[in-house]
Amino acid sequence: MTVTTISVGESVAAYSHGKVVGNLLFTSGITSHDPVTGEVRGETIAEQTDYCFELLTAILEAAGCTLADLVQVQVFLNDIVGDFADFNATYSARMPAPFPPRATVGATLPGYRIEMLVTAAIPEVH
Repeated sequence: MTVTTISVGESVAAYSHGKVVGNLLFTSGITSHDPVTGEVRGETIAEQTDYCFELLTAILEAAGCTLADLVQVQVFLNDIVGDFADFNATYSARMPAPFPPRATVGATLPGYRIEMLVTAAIPEVH
């Protein structure tokens, strides 16, 4: 079985952005952290969600995937009560249907409003 590590820039701790095992991609927690500058990008939940999708798309592309290949999404919101509606609106606008299974929970995320991690199935190349 082939295992490949995906990196799309600097990490803020000891982790890779993703790992491909067989035909599956597993990502680490994706935040609005800019892998080039190290800064948190965006202030609102909508802005931070957009930046998460930018980083997620780069990771997926590095593994040969798109958002349509997601098989599961886990989302952590710093303020689930206050941010859920705006997060869900942004998520729904960015994620192609049919939507993958998703869990969204509240969590303490110092400095961030959102963190996402996903699993994707890498399409076979014919």
